[in-house]
Amino acid sequence: MKGTLHKTDSGWQISHATYDMTVKRWTAGKYPLHPDDVKQINADAQVFDNIEARIAAYPKVEFETVNMGFGPDDNVLIYAKLLNH
Repeated sequence: MKGTLHKTDSGWQISHATYDMTVKRWTAGKYPLHPDDVKQINADAQVFDNIEARIAAYPKVEFETVNMGFGPDDNVLIYAKLLNH
């Protein structure tokens, strides 16, 4: 899938829109960024100055959703894992 990577108050996330053929309309969604990708961004921030501005300049990314099981409140944990980075 394709989406937009951005930082929020609660951390990095990917927003996306998909066309649902059954109801014939666009639906929007957001997924938190996978912890491994967050670690990579933090590592890159140690090497490159202002990594957030670099990401904001090119926010379009490809990703896949990853089901990480259940969280402490029995909600399913689904993350966006970056592809081709």
